[in-house]
Amino acid sequence: MIVNALGHQLILQLARETSTIPIVVVVGDPVAAGLVKNIARPEGNITGIASDAGIEMQGKHLDILRQAVPSVSRVAYLSPRDDWERAWGRAVIEAGRRLGVSIVGTPVGHSAEEPDYRQAFETMAQQSADGLMYNGLGPNYLHRYLITELAVRYRLPSIGWFIDVVKASGLLGYGADNLEMADHWAGQVDLILKGAKPADIPFDQPTKFTLAVNLRTARTLGLAIPSTLLASADEVIE
Repeated sequence: MIVNALGHQLILQLARETSTIPIVVVVGDPVAAGLVKNIARPEGNITGIASDAGIEMQGKHLDILRQAVPSVSRVAYLSPRDDWERAWGRAVIEAGRRLGVSIVGTPVGHSAEEPDYRQAFETMAQQSADGLMYNGLGPNYLHRYLITELAVRYRLPSIGWFIDVVKASGLLGYGADNLEMADHWAGQVDLILKGAKPADIPFDQPTKFTLAVNLRTARTLGLAIPSTLLASADEVIE
């Protein structure tokens, strides 16, 4: 039997439940999550995709948002609560300091549901946020379409990790290619089915990243995306 798992809390629970059944995961940083000590040699029953491209991605997202909307000065960072206290949260605050942008927002719990997100956006409005960044951790992934819907409703230019929501209503997305990750993930499962041990399969990391821009959403928000940013985009939704 092989267990495929998404979501930080689910993965941690599975890791506590078994040390023998192979588990193939997609997780931001498996070392920081306490799943393995070394992504090159997992040495246990867990392997998969390490989807976090590094804390510099936080600065990259903020930089892209500033390129798209140079006037943003007070950006909300939407993330599970404990992330605010770790490297990603610190990286966002440091990137904001470097770019002259204040970082605000209300953290959500790892089990956050729709009412929690609606309350978070109410808080952002009270904080006079004029932009939004949201990371790729579990609850944000599960509620990614709600996040972009609320961002448009509250007239917040937004950027996140997920390209699929940009094709719907998200303004900006910059992240790993999901098809590439899925292909590599399936390849790891295939290796295990053929007899390989998770301990001998290094965690894979994404190599291809996509920048997507939704011009329909930009028009809804009354924004004119600079031609220089459009020229660098991999996908432009008209």
